[in-house]
Amino acid sequence: MPSLQLGLVDDQTRYTNSQLLQLRRQMLRYARSWPRGSSERNQRRQTAASLRSLFANKEWLDAHTVFVIREHHRDQGNGL
Repeated sequence: MPSLQLGLVDDQTRYTNSQLLQLRRQMLRYARSWPRGSSERNQRRQTAASLRSLFANKEWLDAHTVFVIREHHRDQGNGL
């Protein structure tokens, strides 16, 4: 039976930039629902601040994000 730790170590989940940005926004919105000075509010704000600093780190972004190419569908036309 494999241990839980092996499953977590092998996890190679990658996110899009928009997913990470949305997570940061949700953390900030959720933090605002708590009273000022509460530990819950401070934890969510710290998480959002950490994500913001990670966005500036190109090496971290390359390791944890996936580039998504959006295809242009024929039905949408080409704008000409």
